Amino acid sequence: METAVIVLAAGMASRMGAAKALLSLPLLPDGGHCPALRGLVKQYRSAGVQRVVVVSGYHADVVEGEAVALGLKAVRNPDPQQGMFSSVRTGVAALTQSGFDGYFFVQPVDIPLVRPLTLRALCEAAEQEEAGRAAEQAVSGKAAPLPVLIPAFDGQEGHPPLVPMHLAPRILAHTGQNGLRGALEGASLRHVPVPDAMILEDMDTPDDYARLRFLALERQMLSPIEAESLLHLYNVPEKGLRHARAVGAVACCLAEALAHAREIAGYDAGVDPRWALAGGLLHDLCKGQPRHEEAVGELLRQLDLPGMARLVQDHRDLSLPGDEPITERELIYLADKYCYGGSFVPIERRFGNKLDAYAQDAAACEAIQGRLARAKKMEERLAREIGRDPALVAERALKRNCGAAQVNAA
Repeated sequence: METAVIVLAAGMASRMGAAKALLSLPLLPDGGHCPALRGLVKQYRSAGVQRVVVVSGYHADVVEGEAVALGLKAVRNPDPQQGMFSSVRTGVAALTQSGFDGYFFVQPVDIPLVRPLTLRALCEAAEQEEAGRAAEQAVSGKAAPLPVLIPAFDGQEGHPPLVPMHLAPRILAHTGQNGLRGALEGASLRHVPVPDAMILEDMDTPDDYARLRFLALERQMLSPIEAESLLHLYNVPEKGLRHARAVGAVACCLAEALAHAREIAGYDAGVDPRWALAGGLLHDLCKGQPRHEEAVGELLRQLDLPGMARLVQDHRDLSLPGDEPITERELIYLADKYCYGGSFVPIERRFGNKLDAYAQDAAACEAIQGRLARAKKMEERLAREIGRDPALVAERALKRNCGAAQVNAA
């Protein structure tokens, strides 16, 4: 399936006071800065979308200069004062003239933090639609038109929509009333849920720009609500959700205790309770697969979330050199040991149950005892740093989590 993207970069940016396409954001994999347009192009190329059309208008010289530097096709909207839809039409006309006959994304340059996982999810949905249409055509000799695919997070529509080229004539003939939404009125639409709140984040003002500079640094991670969304997208059963939320709650409380102790001692916190919670939620996403902890790490890397992968890929067993600090990774590991389903269990009992189950297998018992020793060592190290028993923190967190669950159920 062939895909393209129309990047809309023709706006005046009167509230921003500068061309948004050239605003610098930390969009490179190593956290380095680059112009928003360059970062977007890298995102699309990493998702397999190579055909890029940049629509310029206001600030045309600098926008087109950046496009040329990236080896891109730039087309100029002759009437940018007519609004964003006029730029959509300009981009669609360019694709039509080139003979393109696939799906195209409509990507405003001021929504630059869209993750590759969203682009891939939309492309996969388009491939499913095309396969279904081909099968329907083969059986009945006719098929419904391909739909517009719209990403949605937590029930909210975001950008970019993925539009089939058969709708190009309708877009080119539209008067502009109600923009692209008006042009597509009556067309078939399908929402594609994605665990990506960044599809909702735009930058119209300097305050927005400041917020997105911060958010851009966190794109390799998922927020807790995004992690919950991913659990539901993977149809994790209620039993799995209960354990995931328990581990997340414990890891979050351990992170809060550790951050507090470090700050009192005059050190940088070094841990973020949000990441501990999100990682705890996702640690068993691939439960049931062989070596599920490695499987979830690989899945998250495939979703371009290497930061999340690092937190969860070793949660079954790990050790930490004495000169390396405890991070969210180790807290998620310990939190998992304190949770039996959604209930608290001391580490000794957690491993004791396994020793009982494998009592006739000497090799298995030796391995279990090794994991127990490493877990106890980590627990003791954390206890020294936070000045209290981590098990008590975990037990209190689960009582609080259970109470919150009962309130939500009511």
